[in-house]
Amino acid sequence: MRAIALSISLLVGLVGLAVAVAPAPGPAGAAPAVQGCPACHGAAGKEPGLDALAKKIKNHPATAATAVAQCIICHRAGPAPPPFRTVLHKQHLASKKFTATYKGTCTSCHKVDTATGTVTVYGLEK
Repeated sequence: MRAIALSISLLVGLVGLAVAVAPAPGPAGAAPAVQGCPACHGAAGKEPGLDALAKKIKNHPATAATAVAQCIICHRAGPAPPPFRTVLHKQHLASKKFTATYKGTCTSCHKVDTATGTVTVYGLEK
């Protein structure tokens, strides 16, 4: 349990650092027009949409989900189906395509409120 808490604290700290040193939005450091899943998956991105990816998973029920908000209805807490935080962190952070080709980082999927330190997922903001 301590290891998980330490890992989460480290992740939040790294995200905060990435946000703090990121260039300010504007002509020289413009923020991407789309962040979160649609930046890479589906019509806006080059990777398959979430619904197409779900079809490749053995025993996954048929779905027309195209947004993470639809997926999270079932993938919230686990253990079955596994929570998205576990599945997506493993899939993306271990992927050379995400980290090297797309230069993916924590803030590709997560939004950090620098005033409060609150970390949310694009598409799941409350």
